[in-house]
Amino acid sequence: MVLGHSISNAENLYHVTAYNPRYYLSNFLYTFHMPLFMFVAGYVLFGKRIKVSNRAIRLLVPFVAWIPVYWFVNRYIHHFPWPVRLWTTFKDTLLQPGAGLWFLPILFLCSMLLIPVVFLEKRYSWAGEVSLAVIFIAVNLVPYDRLGLVQVKYFFAFFAIGYLVAKHKAGILKIPKKRTSVALLVGSAVFVLLFGTLYYYGKINPFTFPFSISDLWKTPGAYAIRYGMALLGIVFSVAFIKALGTSRARTFFAWFGLVTMDIYVAHGLMLQLTFGSPWIKVLVSMVTGTLLPLALSFLILRQNRVTAMLFYGIRPVKKKEVVETTLAA
Repeated sequence: MVLGHSISNAENLYHVTAYNPRYYLSNFLYTFHMPLFMFVAGYVLFGKRIKVSNRAIRLLVPFVAWIPVYWFVNRYIHHFPWPVRLWTTFKDTLLQPGAGLWFLPILFLCSMLLIPVVFLEKRYSWAGEVSLAVIFIAVNLVPYDRLGLVQVKYFFAFFAIGYLVAKHKAGILKIPKKRTSVALLVGSAVFVLLFGTLYYYGKINPFTFPFSISDLWKTPGAYAIRYGMALLGIVFSVAFIKALGTSRARTFFAWFGLVTMDIYVAHGLMLQLTFGSPWIKVLVSMVTGTLLPLALSFLILRQNRVTAMLFYGIRPVKKKEVVETTLAA
């Protein structure tokens, strides 16, 4: 995500040709990076108790809290050319969260849709797969696109697939490692070759929204490409992590997984602190968009319980919870 935004920050991609290498790389990343994000979100939620209040604090509170921060910085520090009022920004962001931290309310809605799935699975083991499919179709048939539903219609599929992969993890791990490695290698090769071919013929368009199940009947080819390439991109990402091999490298990525919230919510502000030629801007933005949000988080905002909850959704730990954790340890 940070790399994709660093590229668009370094150069206006609306004014470049398809042969521009940064435009090519941006399309490559956007083909799968948000589906991968939703896939991981669904994966880590399997087996967890989903409490509405906890999810609201974790996702919706930071979503709202960062709106005036982004508005103030963009208007009075970066001097963006459009004079938008604060209330207009609030209203537009809440009703149509297509910019800024739009993924937070989308994650909240996806996790809420998971509640009936978890309930049914406790009674019938097969109900998870069926109910997820029914919910995906039902949401796509809702004739309403505000309040984040337009993104849920597309991304819930990857969220559900991640959840199901976690559910069947034990069975997947029984597959011989050699077969798994071959499957990941073949899937990655197919992804890279297909991307190059489809991009050459102008069939890659990961930015189009709204995109729902109705497009399956209107443009079945585009629908298959959009979902198929996103899924192959997820396979490519899994293969890349497995190819790292060393436990140290995996531990490094696992640690970043724990602080993704800290990076994501503030990177849009920090990566604008860049300079140089386009490629230098990309590299500098990658550094500032990753390290400065972590510094802001751990040195300032996490140090206070109020700001930690407002900007990162970190609930203050109650004394009872601390005692229970200590006893369990």
